[in-house]
Amino acid sequence: MRYLAKLTASVLGIILLFVMQSVQSADIPAPSDAVVLTISGEMDYPNVGKEVHLDLATLESLPATTFTTSTPWHDNAESFTGVRLADLLAAIGSRSDEIVAIGLDDFRFTISDMDFEQYPVMIAYRQNERYISVRSLGPLRIMMPFDDYPELLTPLNESRSVWQLVKLELR
Repeated sequence: MRYLAKLTASVLGIILLFVMQSVQSADIPAPSDAVVLTISGEMDYPNVGKEVHLDLATLESLPATTFTTSTPWHDNAESFTGVRLADLLAAIGSRSDEIVAIGLDDFRFTISDMDFEQYPVMIAYRQNERYISVRSLGPLRIMMPFDDYPELLTPLNESRSVWQLVKLELR
């Protein structure tokens, strides 16, 4: 009887793992609106070919985070809302330790030595509760909570805060 219980638990565990992987891979649908972010490279769950294409609605469907922080580019502290980079990477099944962030103007910056679990770095789509316009360096920006983690306020991290973000390349 004990053997049967262990076998049943093992089989149920395998079934649950399979179902969770299936659900996770189906969590990010192909975009139904304009693509605001394309992700290529090392990932388990692409949604368009070998890439992930995200529209704003899909980004907003992921777990959101908000923080208020001072920045080198604003006179006052600003509130930012978006998806944590760690959550986005987990949702697409990526364990990449090197990310190339690319802006609309083809500005590229490689991030390879930051712990996204320790620091809640986000891809922001709202600033002060409003969508970030292209004119205001949106629609997406990489933002860091500089006030909560003063060690992040460095010239290197200022460069990592890519604005008008349109693509991530995972390596």
